[in-house]
Amino acid sequence: MLWLILSGVLLVTAITIGTALIIGQFRERALSNGERELENAVRLLSRHFDQQLGDLEVPLSDLIAQIQAAGVASPEAFKRYMSAPEMHLLMKAKVSAPSEIAGINVYDSEGTLINSSVVSVVPAVNIADRAYFRALKSNPEEQQIELVRSRFSGGVRTVVARKVLGPNGEFLGVVSRAIAPAKFEDFFSSVTLGKDAAISMFHRDGTLLARHPHVDPMIGQNFSAAPLLTKVLTEGGQQTQRVKSPVDHQDRLGSAAGLSHFPMVVVATTTVSSALADWRAQTRFMVATAALSALVIAFILFLIVRQMTRQNREAQQRLESEKHRLDTALNNMTQGLVLYDASARIVTTNQRYLDMYNLSTEVVKPGCHFFDLIRHRQETGSFDGDVEEFCSNILRNVAAGKITYSVMESADGRSFQIVNKPLAQGGWVATIEDITERRNLEQERDRNSAFLRQIIDHIPTQITVKDVRDRRYVLANRVAELQFGLPHDTVVGKTAFDLFPKPIAERIAADDDLSLQFPDGMTLDDHRFESKQSGSLLITSKRIGIRDQAGEPRYIINVVEDVTERRLADEKIAHLAHYDALTDLPNRVLFRERIERELQRTSRGRQFALLYIDVDEFKGINDSLGHHVGDELLKAVAARIRSCIRDTDHVARLGGDEFAVIQTDIADPQDVVEFVTRIHEAIRQPYECLGHHLTTDASIGIAMAPQDGTDLDQLIKNADLAMYGAKADGRRTYRFFEPAMDARAKARLTLERDLRQALADGGFEIHYQPLVDLKRDEVTGCEALLRWRHPERGMISPADFIPVAEDTGLIVELGEWVLQTACAEAATWPDHIRVSVNVSPVQLKCPTLALKIAGALASSGLAANRLELEITEAVLIRDDEAALAILHQLRAIGIRIALDDFGTGYSSLSYLKRFPFDKIKIDRCFISDITEIDGSSVIVQAVVNIAAAGNMTTTAEGVETSEQKEMLRALGCTEMQGYLFSAAKPGPEVRRLFGGREQMTAAVA
Repeated sequence: MLWLILSGVLLVTAITIGTALIIGQFRERALSNGERELENAVRLLSRHFDQQLGDLEVPLSDLIAQIQAAGVASPEAFKRYMSAPEMHLLMKAKVSAPSEIAGINVYDSEGTLINSSVVSVVPAVNIADRAYFRALKSNPEEQQIELVRSRFSGGVRTVVARKVLGPNGEFLGVVSRAIAPAKFEDFFSSVTLGKDAAISMFHRDGTLLARHPHVDPMIGQNFSAAPLLTKVLTEGGQQTQRVKSPVDHQDRLGSAAGLSHFPMVVVATTTVSSALADWRAQTRFMVATAALSALVIAFILFLIVRQMTRQNREAQQRLESEKHRLDTALNNMTQGLVLYDASARIVTTNQRYLDMYNLSTEVVKPGCHFFDLIRHRQETGSFDGDVEEFCSNILRNVAAGKITYSVMESADGRSFQIVNKPLAQGGWVATIEDITERRNLEQERDRNSAFLRQIIDHIPTQITVKDVRDRRYVLANRVAELQFGLPHDTVVGKTAFDLFPKPIAERIAADDDLSLQFPDGMTLDDHRFESKQSGSLLITSKRIGIRDQAGEPRYIINVVEDVTERRLADEKIAHLAHYDALTDLPNRVLFRERIERELQRTSRGRQFALLYIDVDEFKGINDSLGHHVGDELLKAVAARIRSCIRDTDHVARLGGDEFAVIQTDIADPQDVVEFVTRIHEAIRQPYECLGHHLTTDASIGIAMAPQDGTDLDQLIKNADLAMYGAKADGRRTYRFFEPAMDARAKARLTLERDLRQALADGGFEIHYQPLVDLKRDEVTGCEALLRWRHPERGMISPADFIPVAEDTGLIVELGEWVLQTACAEAATWPDHIRVSVNVSPVQLKCPTLALKIAGALASSGLAANRLELEITEAVLIRDDEAALAILHQLRAIGIRIALDDFGTGYSSLSYLKRFPFDKIKIDRCFISDITEIDGSSVIVQAVVNIAAAGNMTTTAEGVETSEQKEMLRALGCTEMQGYLFSAAKPGPEVRRLFGGREQMTAAVA
């Protein structure tokens, strides 16, 4: 722990030193960045003013060139030429400078102003005393720049002057322009260098020409002794220094550079304090960070030290706990264990060992010698051998480092396996395991092996197993023995080369090698095999490589199957692919081919009729009498249809109870009508099927080719539509295809499309019709009824769109929405009022229906016993075990199940036995005439009695009069539902009906 504290101190010291070094580096970097910024600014300014002053000098050069071109040769001629008014206009046209840049002034050889672009009448001004004039007059330089106080405006100006010489080199006069310091300072101010920065323009003689920020008293002073200016004048180029400013006496960073074409120097400086402003902020942040880091490290170090202290304490506790668990583990081992040291004395032993041999803890304890332990076992009866010999053998093997295994039988018939394992540091550990059960299992395994051997021998397929390493057979069943013509003992242990001729053996070996390359084995093509027992056979073989745990091939299983009979069956299947297995009529595939062939003949002027025949009410026969009777009926109908056709006609069974006929070479529709009449007469004749006397009929749809279509699918569709038209018209008749049938089909398609759109747009709503208790006159629940308000067609009856939803499968999604919405609404009702939701048979095919219902209950908070699901007998007619299983699951969680529309369709009392319903709903057809003498009161009474006997409630639907209500109450019916109390209403309206008896009575009245 001490080293950890020292490490923490060193880390804090390192952070402090590192922070100091980084701060120093950052300071130097900040100063370098400031210098670089000043250098860039000076470089920009020097280039700018080189160009600016060059542009300033252009009018002067042009004017001098014009004077020389005019041939002015003497001072007097110069004075006459330049003092002319037109020269004033010429100079005025050459310059149009702002107020900070003066116009062109022309002076004669005596320094007197003779013309100006600024004024037409020149004032009396003489500059003969100006230093730049004297220098131009007496020195060879052609240009001079000087800071002077203007004799025009009285302000300070920088004058740029050039001499004018005659052809013979005689001095004629001077032309000049002046620049105010503000011109320089304005541009200086546009260069952002910080609040403490300063930019100055100096003459090479050290005179300050301009400065930003402007300090008026300094303009014109000479700073030739300034270190930075001196360095530029002596060394040239651009220079950068850290100096003390001669202006404000502050430590500054400065950079200066001379103009390339003019005797002027640009100097930019900023204070060291300003340059280090960001650095100071960084320094504060870094110092704070370093301090915080040191505190964090100290805190973490404190936590680590405290945690280590706690861990040491916990480690000690864990060590003690581990020791306790180790003792517990040893004492709870299924094996007995004894640990001996190098002197053959016990170090430790577990309780299991003592219990195995009923040994005393007073004798068998740490320090007990091995010989004494075995003698004690002999005394207690768990060892009956020679103690000296047994112990000597064990000690001899331990000394040789040899692990010994032995099995001993006890007097009570138990078997123990003893393992003595020497230890590297001396001594050994002995484990004793009761293997009585294992030996019994091994014996059972041997018996099972023999049993499996018998099973394999009786499999009618040749099975052999080979060891991959030496390719010797390790198993061959009885079929293999027969086909090899050799006994089992001769085959096992031999290779293919030992049993077969060399060519055959080489092929077997090659196939074995190839099979090992495929993880799923290798199936060979059918080939002939000459069996000594069965002669020539058509066989197929499959080799499978069995791999061990390491993924290496261990065995090769070869399964050889006689497929002679299968090939014969395949030929039969090929026939069944084009013919119906039940009636042996052509099936849909072959029938379509024949329609195609007949359609090709229509191009030669032929026409034919396509008849779609649907056996009426076949489903009822199938459901009531069984499929075997239905199959016999279909075969009989097929035979009668076949008896009605000519050799050139074609008949087929399309599936289920649908047949189709092609009537070829027809002249007019009357031929078809006569043909259909014969078919109807044949089908309507009575049938005798397995002892049942049956009659049936057919609905027939007819499409004419090519009138009703020249496309195969279109023709089939039209015949199908015509058949459904016949079914819609009451069945037992025929209909020719009409375009209106297609229109009805399209209308149904439109309804389906609108149904999908309404589902997506939320176009449905739910109304709730109350269920009233007939004894208490109170609302006990409401049935949720789906309503569709179409945006164009208004309210659409559920009878129109529910069948479409069921056919398309949309009923699943729609039903889920109804369930969720109804549960959410019912959750707002009083606790004693249930909600009933209709469930379609299609929904009950969905395996997740129970989960969806549970989810709706969970999300809405509605209790399961307040939800009632209504199903129709269609679920029970179809014998759908999966649907019944779902209903049992739902009822198990408390949901009530009601049988809706009882008494209609194929209602059977067996339905009530197949599922324990909570409620039976009596259809409205039995209620409408219940008060009449010959009405349905007896039927209703029977249903009520049946329900009461089965602990079920009853609900009468469609109650519209008080007489019906009273009759139902007298018959013992539990609930009523109908317009007498209330029609179905939206949720907010139906809630008003959840009142007491007085409100109920008022509502009924």
